[in-house]
Parts: sequence; C-alpha cells; structure tokens
Amino acid sequence: MKNQYFDRDKFFIILFSLLTTIYIIILCLPIASIVRYSGISSILITIQDSESLSAIKLSLETSLVSLFFTFFLGTPTAFFITLRKKLLLTRLIDLIIEIPITLPPAAAGIALLLAFGKNGILGGFFSRYNIQLTFTPTAVVLSQFFVSSIYYIQVLKTSLETVPIEIFEASYVLGCGKVETAIRVIIPMLKKSVISGLILTWIRSMGEFGATIVFAGNVMNKTTTMPLLIYTFMQTNIAKSAAFSLVLYIISFIILFLIKTWCARDD
Repeated sequence: MKNQYFDRDKFFIILFSLLTTIYIIILCLPIASIVRYSGISSILITIQDSESLSAIKLSLETSLVSLFFTFFLGTPTAFFITLRKKLLLTRLIDLIIEIPITLPPAAAGIALLLAFGKNGILGGFFSRYNIQLTFTPTAVVLSQFFVSSIYYIQVLKTSLETVPIEIFEASYVLGCGKVETAIRVIIPMLKKSVISGLILTWIRSMGEFGATIVFAGNVMNKTTTMPLLIYTFMQTNIAKSAAFSLVLYIISFIILFLIKTWCARDD
C-alpha cells in the first residue's frame, strides 16, 4: 500500500538532485579557485612567456604525432581483437594492451625507461648507432602513446561490437576483402566513435605527466610539456602555475565543447 504521506519518486528526485549538486560543486570549486587566484590578466601574461609558448607548442606537436600512431596502430588492433575475440591469443593481447591504463603513470615511465633507455632492451640497440630516445621529444611521444592509446582502442572496440556481423558478410558477398571492408564500410560507419576516441586520446596525451617526467625528463624548451611546466612553475611561482593550469582547463573545455556540439549536430 502506498504511503500517502511519503512520495518515493519525489524523495529520490530530491536526493539525486542534491547528490548531483554536491558532485558539481566538488568539480567546479577548484576551477573557480584557480580563476579567482590567477585572474584573466595573469593568463594573458603567462601565455606570452617564451617558456609557456614552448610548452604549448611541444604538447601540441607531440600529442598529434602520438595520435597519428594511435590511429594507424590502434585501429587494426581494435579490429583484430573484436573479430578474433574467441581466440586465447586475442584475449591475452586484449589483457596486455589494457595494462597501461591500470598502471600508475610513474610506473609506466620506469617501464619505458628500462625498455628504451640507454641500457634498455631496445635502447641499447639504438645507442650503438648514437640514437638517444630518453630526454628527447621522441620520449615524450612514446610516453603519451603508451599511456593514452588504449582509450581510443577501447572506444573503437565497444563500437565495433555493436556492428551486426551481417554487415561484414554483405560486404564480403559484394566482393570486398576484409581490409577493404574495414576501410570503406566499417570505419566510415563508426566515424563518430573514431573521432570521439581520437579526441579523448588526444586530451589524455596533452595531460600526460607521470610517465613523461620519468622517461623524457623535464628539460626546458625540449621535453617540458604543459603539465610539466605547471609542475615547474609550482616550485617557483604559484601564481604562474595557477594561470597556466587555467589555460589547460580552457583548452580542455573548448575541445570537449566542440566534440559535444559536433556529436549533437551529427545526430
């Protein structure tokens, strides 16, 4: 019997609204504090600084290169895992590529250092030819790729699992091979997921810190990305650190806003 003095639906609406409000406050309060502390004028001064411009330029360049490798290596990997998911080897590969997402970023950086460092498995080979990977922009790219590529693969895998097998079979009947089907049929069909996954990966690459500072170091004007510059400023000038943090917030907000707008328009 329904209690006439207690409306359960209304109670849960109020409860959920309250919990949502608390969550939004927790998210927005730090951002509001940064805005209040730094101010717009500090942002304009900070982004004109040569160190800031160098960090922004390096972050954009390395993250885009990392994104390039993510697309061309991650796309076939996602297709292989999805279409061969019943194989034991495929399950093992799926498990291996998910490891970086569970590792602390610093641990990922140590793993990269031991693999590609001067005395590492591959780094030792490159050092014979005087090719150094550590403490270079290449190390920044490797760090970003290692940590962020899984996000794209996961998004694409999830979308591929929703594609009916009949679409693949119809494409094969019409004379398309497996590679041609993937390129000309499936990827265009899943373009929203592909682009969303790439942008999510790009944002994660731009914010990478732990693996980068361990493997690539924090060499000013060479390997100092935006997150590393915030860390550097924090040790000497908290106001500049806050202002540059706000720049990152603004960049992330603009990117996410464009994604949401594009997805809504595409619907």
